[in-house]
Amino acid sequence: MLSIRATATLLGSLFTLSALAQTAPADSARALREVTVYGSRLGQSAGQTGRAVTVVPGSRLNEYPVLSLDDLLRVLPALEVQSRGSFGAQADVTMRGSTFTQVLLLLDGMRLNDPLTGHFAGYLPISPAEIEQIEIVRGPGAALYGPDAVGGFINIVTKTFAATHRPDGTQLAATFQSGEYGLKSTNLGFYGQEKGLRLAGGLLNNTASGQLLDAPGGGRNDVKLNTYSLSGAYDITPKLSAAARASFDRRDFNAQNYYTTNLGDRARETFTRDWYQGQLRYEWSTKARTELQIVGTSSTDYYVYTPTSVPSDHLMHYLNVQGQHQLQISPKLRATLGGQADRRAVQSNDRGDHAVWHTGAFAVAALAPTPGLNVTGALRLDHDQAYGTELVPQLNASQQLGEHLTVRGALGKAIRAANFTEQYNSNVRPGITPAGFNVGDPNLAAERTFNYEGGLDYQPTPALLVRATYFHRDGRNLIDYVAQSGAQVIAATGLANLNPNSSYRFAQNLFDVTTQGVETEVQAQAQLAAGLRLNGNLGYTYVNLDNRSGVESQYLSNVARHLATGALSLTHRRANFAFSGVFKQRAAQQTDPASTTALPSVLTPTYAVFNVRLEVALLPGRLWVLGQVQNLFDARYADLLGAQMPRRWSMLGARLALGK
Repeated sequence: MLSIRATATLLGSLFTLSALAQTAPADSARALREVTVYGSRLGQSAGQTGRAVTVVPGSRLNEYPVLSLDDLLRVLPALEVQSRGSFGAQADVTMRGSTFTQVLLLLDGMRLNDPLTGHFAGYLPISPAEIEQIEIVRGPGAALYGPDAVGGFINIVTKTFAATHRPDGTQLAATFQSGEYGLKSTNLGFYGQEKGLRLAGGLLNNTASGQLLDAPGGGRNDVKLNTYSLSGAYDITPKLSAAARASFDRRDFNAQNYYTTNLGDRARETFTRDWYQGQLRYEWSTKARTELQIVGTSSTDYYVYTPTSVPSDHLMHYLNVQGQHQLQISPKLRATLGGQADRRAVQSNDRGDHAVWHTGAFAVAALAPTPGLNVTGALRLDHDQAYGTELVPQLNASQQLGEHLTVRGALGKAIRAANFTEQYNSNVRPGITPAGFNVGDPNLAAERTFNYEGGLDYQPTPALLVRATYFHRDGRNLIDYVAQSGAQVIAATGLANLNPNSSYRFAQNLFDVTTQGVETEVQAQAQLAAGLRLNGNLGYTYVNLDNRSGVESQYLSNVARHLATGALSLTHRRANFAFSGVFKQRAAQQTDPASTTALPSVLTPTYAVFNVRLEVALLPGRLWVLGQVQNLFDARYADLLGAQMPRRWSMLGARLALGK
């Protein structure tokens, strides 16, 4: 019944979007812009990249009924977000059947992925008010950005760092909400520009005492999540500009059954990250530009499995320096050359102390030899102390056929090195490691994949875009966790802190894994009447995984075979309405029914979750009162292991927008 209702709801939304966009007058429909994709490293428009690209403008972020940026990603097309906990406590992002470690997240082109584990990639050190746009590029990106960009990459572009020209002025935005279970949410931010000086900043705070968990140990899904960010840029001369950012992320939450299915799991986790970023940009001419960027981060993770167990205590450092030079060689040819060097390090009481250097040099060029044809090639030479030297190529092409249709294709290689958790988790943990824990393997080889795809973009009206893509990925040495006895893990690693009679999840290089599927996307924007505007997106992805080893692994088995996501907003001078939904269908996971130490069921195979928000203007264009409901139909589900997701959650609040 749930599957039928969810499918009907999403299909109904699809037909509504298509009909409204088709019937909207062409002169009143707001055309879908050919926006610049900064993540291409060439400043190409989305249609020129030869890739499946979705761009979400920062001006639209307040149209989604969400409280955190990872909740926003959850409802965007062709993205699967596997969440743990409430309102951004933790979220793993996957694309095209990838694992969560095979998606690269970037902030103004600089990698966000934490060296300890991919679970922290969704901790975005930015306030929504600072965002210019969010770029989702599907398919491999290793030739541009190095390891981890296997399923795709997400680039968050900010107003202070972007190479854009905005009019002088000041904007202030604030949303305050209060709800059930002690929820307090604050989203506050500003952007100002005057005579070459740009300043932006904000805070995003979500705290809640939480709902009661339906688990043997009880407890609540309480959270305390705080992000603070400040950035600025200044035009030193007409050609030279500098930008800087400092942001601070503080998270404390109940992590019960986030990483294990044990009945005795009473985990709590505290995470902090300090992010510092700088940039220099020199405009040699309208055809040439040089950029230098540096990022330094310091983060901590403190994980307590039970109140009486030895905590896992980690300190991570990451330094990344990058430079690139972009030039327009001729009207038909543009290119970018660059390089980077970074160092990732960890000090940990259960993983040990480790540091790894990585360097890379890249070249990317785009050629438009004939009208409507765009060919983009990229080549990267990468060296990492973990996997040696790799040459990573990529080739994309797109051809416009007539006024409304574009066909495109891409192929390329991608790589990913094991992170510190996959290599060393529990290796030096004091005492005997509890049953059900993940155990790392220092001898893991790097993952290598070859990817190809083909698709088309059809835009029958200025207000409607339909996109469809077939993708295929052949992977070798895929890293994931497989259940094994302590005796087997001891034999493979020689570790002395394991119980030979217990079961653990041991990190392994699986055999060849082939992933293929189809993703579709519909975007609609229309001016339906004077003062009434529609924005909407819908996506459906089908993924088929062929794991030739036949081994059931921890994260691959979580991938949704069928995934549908969507969001719809109606904006009026007097009222705004927003609706979003997610539907997933995947293979069920279940622990041994005879086990007395594990949860009986650890994964919800099929579920649908919908959010809704209504705003009424008290002062049109400036002040609204709002009501919002998360998980409208009160679905009971878990995305990963035994981490129960929030049920229906209602809230009220107000939104303020000022500008001059």
